[in-house]
Amino acid sequence: MTDLDQALAQLAFIQGRVAASTRFRGLAPSAVALTGVLALVLATAQSVAPDSWGASGLGFVWAWVGLAAVASGVIAVEALDRARRLHGGLADLMIAGTLRLLLPFGAAGAVITLVIARAAPDAIWILPGLWQLLVALIGFTAVSTLPPAILWAAAWYFGCGTLTLLLAAQAGAPGPWLMGLPFGIGQLLVAFILHHAARADAQP
Repeated sequence: MTDLDQALAQLAFIQGRVAASTRFRGLAPSAVALTGVLALVLATAQSVAPDSWGASGLGFVWAWVGLAAVASGVIAVEALDRARRLHGGLADLMIAGTLRLLLPFGAAGAVITLVIARAAPDAIWILPGLWQLLVALIGFTAVSTLPPAILWAAAWYFGCGTLTLLLAAQAGAPGPWLMGLPFGIGQLLVAFILHHAARADAQP
């Protein structure tokens, strides 16, 4: 290895260490808040027009999976733009680190959803609670790269996931508000935490 190769390797190592110790500021509070509003809107639509918006069975699953895909896209587009503006040359490393954190949970959620929807549709009631618990685990795991107060949002999702499992088990079916309220309030809480952290960063 030449001196240049060694210098480049050391520089990459330093950049990686700096990125790992830097709080990721790419998540836009407005984008996260929008996903919470969309969750409340979908829950309302399923309550008012259940036949049109898939308030039960596989329709329920695909409606919320579709919303999750839209929400993830909105957050991702904003995150890419903000990360490049706020993190400069570290943006790619920060984004890659965040993806390494999120993708395992996303993959687990996708596999669980697909298996239950295809092989055990009678157990669809369990999905809302499991989704919320997975989001809670993301929050607990991401505390090193997000504002420490994100633990409050993670605790909210964990508590809601537990309660949702209990209520859905008794009913034997998922309900629109067992998704709408946890995710609507939860995402708005995350947005508030991110907004508060951004204001604190902006203060001299």
